[in-house]
Amino acid sequence: MLEKRLDDRLTKYWELLKKDETLPAFGKFNTAAIDDIWDSCVLFSVSKGGSSDNKNYTFHRMGDKVRKLYNEDLTGSSLKPKQKATKGATIVKRIDEVVTQLIPIYDSGQFVSDNQKIVKFRSCLLPFGNDNDVTHVVAGLSWREF
Repeated sequence: MLEKRLDDRLTKYWELLKKDETLPAFGKFNTAAIDDIWDSCVLFSVSKGGSSDNKNYTFHRMGDKVRKLYNEDLTGSSLKPKQKATKGATIVKRIDEVVTQLIPIYDSGQFVSDNQKIVKFRSCLLPFGNDNDVTHVVAGLSWREF
């Protein structure tokens, strides 16, 4: 059976690219392999900040479904991990953790939306780069309103 959960599919793809390396190289990442879920993803580019421990994160690409969740296209904008995040997308506040630990992280839960519906969500952050240097992070966000 083909796995349907976005976080599981992204993780399996990440592991396939990673093989025995510390991180999968972003150059191997092919959106066509996950085309049916790519609209529920955000791609962040990672660059060095002023100090060696500081990193800058830029929204490099936002899937159509995520853009609707945020009510705007943040492509080209900087992410501040401590800034207020949309419910269900709070995992992006943990981007420093992914860049430091070099492993995927996950979040799931539920909340009541503004229109009084229960929203269940799952999300993940996956680091890409070379050796121990993260160059990109893919966030997968899935949610359903009940």
